[in-house]
Amino acid sequence: MESIFDNEFESQAQSNELEKALEAGYGTNAADFTQGRALQREDLEATLVTVLDVKQKDLKLFHKLHKQPVSSTVHQVNRQTDVGGDEFLFVGENEKATEGDPQFQRKIYETKYISSKWQASHQLTLTDNTENVINASKVAAVMRVSKGTERCMFHGNSAVSPKQYDGLIKIIEDSAKDTTKAERLRATVMDIRGLEIGESGTIDGQTIDAGETLFDDIAEKVYSKGGDLAEAYFPPVLSRQFKNMFSSRLRLSTKDEQFAMDKLPKIITATNSVITITDDAGADKMFHVKGAVVAAGDSSLRPNTPTSITAVAASDSASKFTTAYAGNYVYGVHAINAYGISAAATSSSTAVASGEKVTLTITPDTNGAAATGFIITRSKAGGSDLMEMVRVPNSGESTTVVVDFNEDLPGTAQIVLLTPSTDEMKPNASFGQLMAMSNFDLPTDSSLAHRGVVALYGMLEVRAPEYCAMIKNVGYTGGLY
Repeated sequence: MESIFDNEFESQAQSNELEKALEAGYGTNAADFTQGRALQREDLEATLVTVLDVKQKDLKLFHKLHKQPVSSTVHQVNRQTDVGGDEFLFVGENEKATEGDPQFQRKIYETKYISSKWQASHQLTLTDNTENVINASKVAAVMRVSKGTERCMFHGNSAVSPKQYDGLIKIIEDSAKDTTKAERLRATVMDIRGLEIGESGTIDGQTIDAGETLFDDIAEKVYSKGGDLAEAYFPPVLSRQFKNMFSSRLRLSTKDEQFAMDKLPKIITATNSVITITDDAGADKMFHVKGAVVAAGDSSLRPNTPTSITAVAASDSASKFTTAYAGNYVYGVHAINAYGISAAATSSSTAVASGEKVTLTITPDTNGAAATGFIITRSKAGGSDLMEMVRVPNSGESTTVVVDFNEDLPGTAQIVLLTPSTDEMKPNASFGQLMAMSNFDLPTDSSLAHRGVVALYGMLEVRAPEYCAMIKNVGYTGGLY
């Protein structure tokens, strides 16, 4: 998205533009009407452009995603996934041409609704402030909605929190695990088992190279499926790992911004896919690691702590609890819904041997608000610190059973890699927008406060998940591996 301002010296122009956008329609304030009035929509799209331009480092993905207008709460996309066979097309003289067998895929997206209320006291609006308190309150609400949207684009999970849309991590993981589809139509996920980017190591006899070779391997897999990776997104704590991977390229020259390390170089892969890891992509403040989990949200609306959690170890051939991971583990479970996260219920220490799995049985509290899902946390072998491992939906039964094969390591991070366009030259990832960022002034109440709600209706659309990839179980400073 291009800036609406030409240079960094137009700060006053930025302020004036923002004020103008925020004041649009304010002359018909609800306070001027008796008995209130109907809600009137104030389109904040111009304000959003301004806010995103100023805050693009906080909102990298939302800032650049194509906004696709939609006209239904349930949006359908049809995509051609195969043009048909191309090997046996030669025919003899007067022989009939062979028929192709193109294939199509239908995707259904549900619109989700993001909103935040703002309020400015009437008394404060009468004081001599350095800024317009009503405008400032609206800007704050716009930023809350924008940040919440950006966070959901990475971490959204409609199975765990049905009011959210699925984010990139969920979309890529689901696609990679969907064995009902051919392998060429499934996303690529690479597991580096707690290594940092740039490292290499041997874990239980398996050699893992998490350096540039890793990106060559991923790019090759995605390229064979029709994609061309161009953007990488990751939590800020991983930024130093990329710098260290390129440290051997450090030069004294100040004329080349990449070789002088004024900015991190792009990753040029063996398939000639050029992956950007700075500027328009790279570290994103709304992309979080799987870290410690604490109770949060509205205590009157969030679910209570689960009644109990039991952990039982047993052998299973699918186990990834190899020799390197054998030891004693502690698990914790937080209940979650759209309004918050409960405190954790913890298990007793469970001994896990090589080749075993751990079956967790969660009994939710039946009082108060219902949990729509659970956040499973776990320690490292022999440790006591608990960090997020996975999020799972509530089964709706009296208990929810979760099996830990040690596929998802707690206290690690993920890296998402995207192909911007599909082979039909349409945006691969876009934001389907039923309603642009808008403000609705609310009628005043007896407090005489100026009130309103900023809202955005839409969903994340990913047309070709197989053109995307993810690196999972990335170790980071302060994590568990």
